[in-house]
This record gives sequence, C-alpha cells and structure tokens, in this order.
Amino acid sequence: MDSGVGMRGGARPGWVRARVWPVLPLAAAAWWLGGALPWVLDGLGAQSPRDWPYDVATGSATDGYISLLPFTTARLGLLLTITLVGGGIAALAVLWAGRRDRRRLVVGVLAALGALSAAAYSIAQSAGATRQLGSDFDRDDRVLLGVLAVAVVGTMLGIALGLLVVLGGPVLRALAAAPLAVALGSWVSAVLVALIGVERAISALRWTPVVVGVAAGLALVGLGLRPARRLLAWVAVLLLVAVGAAGQTAFSYLVAYLRPRSGLPDGLRDHVEASRSVFLAALRPGQQAWGVYAVAIVVGLLGSVLRVRRPATRPTRDAAVPASPATRHTTASAQDRHADVTAS
Repeated sequence: MDSGVGMRGGARPGWVRARVWPVLPLAAAAWWLGGALPWVLDGLGAQSPRDWPYDVATGSATDGYISLLPFTTARLGLLLTITLVGGGIAALAVLWAGRRDRRRLVVGVLAALGALSAAAYSIAQSAGATRQLGSDFDRDDRVLLGVLAVAVVGTMLGIALGLLVVLGGPVLRALAAAPLAVALGSWVSAVLVALIGVERAISALRWTPVVVGVAAGLALVGLGLRPARRLLAWVAVLLLVAVGAAGQTAFSYLVAYLRPRSGLPDGLRDHVEASRSVFLAALRPGQQAWGVYAVAIVVGLLGSVLRVRRPATRPTRDAAVPASPATRHTTASAQDRHADVTAS
C-alpha cells in the first residue's frame, strides 16, 4: 500500500520498478538483439533473392537464406559466441527491478525465461531454415543435431553465467565473468568484421585481446583486495581466462574439420582427440597471452584502489544528522534560563 510519502519527486520511477514483469521481454530482446548483433549486422546471412545459388539436384537454395542464428558448421564458433554473450547481456535485464534481495529469485527466473524463449524461437527458426535451404552437408540430420547441441549448451551456459554475474556474490560473480570475458573478445571481433569487413578489420583485430583483459580486470575490481584471501580468487579468475582461451582455440580447430569430405562421421573421434591435444598445448606457459593478464591485473588494481578511496569522498551519515538538543539554539528567554539554574 502506498504511504503517500515522496509522491512529488521519485514515486513514479519506484512505481515503474515495482513491476518485475518487464524483465522477461527485456531479457528476450537483449538475448537476440545483443548477443546476435554480429549476425544481425551481417544481414542474417541473406543476400538478394535473385543472387541465391540453387542446388541443381534438389532445387533448393544453398546459400543466402535468412536465419536468425548462424546455424551452419562453418560458423559454429560464432554461434557459440552469440549464445554465451547473449546470456550475459540478457541477465542485465535483472537490473530493471533493482537489487532487492526479496525479489532476486523472481527476477532471475523471469530473465532466464525471457532469454530461453528468445533462444527457443531463434534456434527453431534457424534449424528449420537450414534443414530446408542449407547445403546437403549442413542439413544432414547428424550434422544438424550437432549444431543444435552447440546452440542449446551455449545458451544454457551463457544464461547461467550471466545470472551469476548479476546476482551472485563477489567471488562467484568474478569467476562467472571470466569465460564471458573470453567470449566477449570474440564477439567484438565479429562485430568489427561485420561492420567494416575482414580486410579492413585485420589491423583492429589485433587489439581485441585488450577487450578480454579489460573485461577480466573489471571482474577483479568486483573482488577487491580485501580480505587477503581474495587474491586466491584473482588467480582463479586468470586461470579461467586461460582455460577459456584454450578451449576457444581447440573448438576453432575442431570446427575447421567439420566440413564435407573430412571423414565424418567415422573420423569425428580422431578430430576430437586432435582438438584435445590442441587444448592441452594451448595451456602451456609458452602459449599464454601474458599481455591480456597484465591488462587484467592493472585494471583490477587501479579499480580496486579507486573503489577503496571512493567512499571517503562521500558525505558521512553523521554529517546529515541534525544537531543534538544540547547544541540547538533555544528561543527561551534569559529569565527562564536563570530560573532553571536557580532551581537546580
């Protein structure tokens, strides 16, 4: 029930934020419009209809069809990036309702439902478009099932990580942000390629690892430097960044072999074993991107120091407390004050 206090100034924003249902549509829109932005900028894979190439045997279009997600084996890396980053962006819809503890579970469920609804529709549309208009290899049931598995796993993982970042404690938030930071670097690279093309983006792509370092550094800022055991969490975050980058490299290596005339499906196990070797090799010290870790540590240290100093510049609560009755000026006459003294 409204108490009527503060109706003039800030009641309307509070009234709007009291409605938690907008979290669901906001999360749904954020999952696709935010996560799939590189694919949207790329035109959803569509070309002019008169330029669509057709398969001579089946009469079906083999390229240029509209798909809400890149649902082909050649773009599995982009599909995984979209689903992971989409989950992180969708989780930001929770901030609509503020950070009230009593509604954390409700807004978290609404955000997850919104993201899942957008993902379900996008995956269904993309799978249907690829089944009808894709190449013979991509619309094979076994291949399509593998692409579908990547989309579903990436979606579920992205949503879970995103909700942990927004709703979790400092340690969980930082640990969940580490793999999302790695995916964010690939997402930024895909956006650049979609905007200016591969040739013009080559020079800019050299700087996208800095994005990973800054994102990981912001996760470290959330951890802070106190208590001292938080430094162990710093190490864990950097290790997760290394594991995520190695996994990304291994997955790209595997995707390169998922093409026609590559010995599939019999040779799939060999390709998986080879990608596992690539993953282990990418974890070696000589293969680490030490510059990314340096950027993350610098950002984390600077942010932590600024975070510690920031409260000192704010006015304290005591300053806003009115003076005690003993120090207030009184309007009593001098005669009354003397009367109090003589009576004591």
